[in-house]
Amino acid sequence: MFKSVVLAIGLLSVLPVSAAEPAAAGQAGQKTTQQLLAEFRDEIQVIETEVVSKSISLTADEATRFWPVFKKFQTEKAAIIDGQVGAIREYASEYADLNDEESMEYVRSLLDRDQKIHDLREKYLVEFAKVIPPGKAARVIHVSRRLGLAGQARLAQAIPLVH
Repeated sequence: MFKSVVLAIGLLSVLPVSAAEPAAAGQAGQKTTQQLLAEFRDEIQVIETEVVSKSISLTADEATRFWPVFKKFQTEKAAIIDGQVGAIREYASEYADLNDEESMEYVRSLLDRDQKIHDLREKYLVEFAKVIPPGKAARVIHVSRRLGLAGQARLAQAIPLVH
């Protein structure tokens, strides 16, 4: 499990570089920033699935019930992350020229995203506990939260503070 977490954190280092670069649309063979970020998000979800699968022992019956619910969790989380990625791209392109109102709007969007992720974890803690024992459900959310915090910390290091 430790190797998976280290790999996940290593992959998180790719995001800030990609997020800060302008989209390279129109250049043959090069992916846009949006494509790179979508691939990164998908890779993180694969790693999260791997770490979760190594962190909890599920019976065959539990696994049959759990993994479809976990997939829904990741799908809903991806939508929230996509919103964050969009806000970061916009912030990166306008950072130097933000006025006070725009700075406040950006920070509010960050706080809104934090709340959405929190609410999603609360929702799925209950949903997971319906299909697997509560202790295992708690562990899934704990693992997801840790990976999310590691990603947020890495991202925060690369994005400049608002003026």
